[in-house]
Amino acid sequence: MFLDQPHHDPSARYVDQPRPSIGDTVTVEVELPTTSSDGAAMPIEEAWLRGMRDAEQFWAKGERGTGIDADRIRFDIECTQNVQNYRFYLETDEGPRWLNGAGLLDWDPSDRDDYRLITTGGAPSWVPDTVWYQIFPDRFATTGVYAHDNHPTDTSWADWVSWDTPIADGHEAMLQMYGGDLDGITAKLDHLIDLGVGGIYLTPVFPAGSNHRYDASTFGFVDPVLGGDEALARLSQAADRAGLKVMTDLTLNHTGDRHEWFQAAQADQHSDEADFYFFNDHPGSYESWLGIDSLPKLDHRSEEMRRRYYEGPKSHLAHYLAEPFNMAGWRIDVANMTGRLGPLDLNQDVARAARKTIEETDADRWLVGEHFFDASLDAPGDGWHGVMNYAGITRPIASWLGQFTALGAFHAGPGQPRRTGSQMARSMDSVRSAMPWQVTMGSMTLLSSHDTARWRTMCDDDEVAKAGFGLLLCMPGAPTFFYGDEVGLTAETSERARRTMPWDTDTWDTSFLDWYRSVIAIRNQNVALRHGGFRWVHTADDAVVFLRETSEQRLLVRAARADTNQLAISANQLKSDELHGILNGPDLHPGADGTITLPGDGPALSIWELN
Repeated sequence: MFLDQPHHDPSARYVDQPRPSIGDTVTVEVELPTTSSDGAAMPIEEAWLRGMRDAEQFWAKGERGTGIDADRIRFDIECTQNVQNYRFYLETDEGPRWLNGAGLLDWDPSDRDDYRLITTGGAPSWVPDTVWYQIFPDRFATTGVYAHDNHPTDTSWADWVSWDTPIADGHEAMLQMYGGDLDGITAKLDHLIDLGVGGIYLTPVFPAGSNHRYDASTFGFVDPVLGGDEALARLSQAADRAGLKVMTDLTLNHTGDRHEWFQAAQADQHSDEADFYFFNDHPGSYESWLGIDSLPKLDHRSEEMRRRYYEGPKSHLAHYLAEPFNMAGWRIDVANMTGRLGPLDLNQDVARAARKTIEETDADRWLVGEHFFDASLDAPGDGWHGVMNYAGITRPIASWLGQFTALGAFHAGPGQPRRTGSQMARSMDSVRSAMPWQVTMGSMTLLSSHDTARWRTMCDDDEVAKAGFGLLLCMPGAPTFFYGDEVGLTAETSERARRTMPWDTDTWDTSFLDWYRSVIAIRNQNVALRHGGFRWVHTADDAVVFLRETSEQRLLVRAARADTNQLAISANQLKSDELHGILNGPDLHPGADGTITLPGDGPALSIWELN
């Protein structure tokens, strides 16, 4: 049980200015636990905040609150850095302790897990308010208007197939075209509105030599196979009327070998475009993404390439943020590799330049980078607003709830054994503690995507899969799921996962649809699930319990993968004498011994509101 420990997180519940500017003095608070039956707060002899300023430490003494705030210790910290680190030193009855993002420690930590305030702003406030629905455009819905030869784009590479054709094996899977288009998505917006999602994330929409379109041949216009610029504008405008946001995908790391820039570069080694790429022996030998010749890697030392692509108001990146497209932001493909080759590392330079373009165009847009691994050094807060949080959310949850497919789907090499709930929690903590809270809140959270197996397939039980989706929607960040997960689609590989959406509703598993709809509604209705801080209450092999809290609302969440023993929690330590069930849980009150007992059923996801 963690409620017997002091707690702080950099959310608005404990920080009076979660988005400070340089020079602001911010008040941060540590909440002390209740340690006695009469509800008195834990005694603390002295408390200090230790921060860093110009690479030198400084100290600020804490002030204990009085009255109803007697369980709080306040500290003032002047923000003088882009990233302002801090942690707490507490003199307790059991000896001196450090409190940082890793928890309460009886040893001297490094600065890695310090709490962080960023003065460079964060993701737009609407990001954690939005549940995102990811669509692979060729496979979601079709009008049948643009397929085959009814467009100017060269698709001689394509294998046009009918909507119900199975996914092929190997490389052939990338050449199958089913004819999905953007007007087809517009025609199906009622399905998304019914689900309650707030945003549509499209994988790339530019002309290419594959169905995934990560090998773009131009960024100058939307693929006519999808309906072209006009269809993207129609989708954006219809989505806006429905209260939905739309964003799409950009590959700052590479282009396709059919791209007009690469064609010009190969044709003339003295051209501007020749400097856009890394030629080892012009024109045939060049650096590419993971050695794949069709994906030549961009050289971000080229000022001309940067100007055309992502720097300034006339860049491609800025173009699609403006009318008539009004994209809500960009997801950056393989952001972790972008700008990097051997000893050359311009990754943060690229991220900051893209962020600057967004802020100069419209600061209310989102910039999120794909990152499968430790993103703490790549996302300090002044570049990508956040990352696709595979390391901090996806892999930990999959390792707890998943089966054979789960870890193989997430680049886990030889794999690893199934983890316990306590191990999952520690994995999440290690990632969250290393990043600013605003980056965590500005990150995309997900269980599966176009790059993984289907979530339902990863789980050995449908009820476990449902509990996992519920858990995802209770975590900090912007939850995202792949089209068709809500109707129970299955697939063991990423290519198979990109199957077409079945619009024959008789084939849908409506138990998944009902569950997705209900859990999304609960997230939408409860501010603590969207903007609350995060605090573990209990972790064990088969169940975890945690709090999401704002100053207006406190929610208790229990996720279980199997039946467990009931859990008794001190009402004094929980600081509540009633739990009102809002999902899969009855109202709960303290017993004669002053404890509130949570049920032990599972697999399950339950939520209670504390008074």
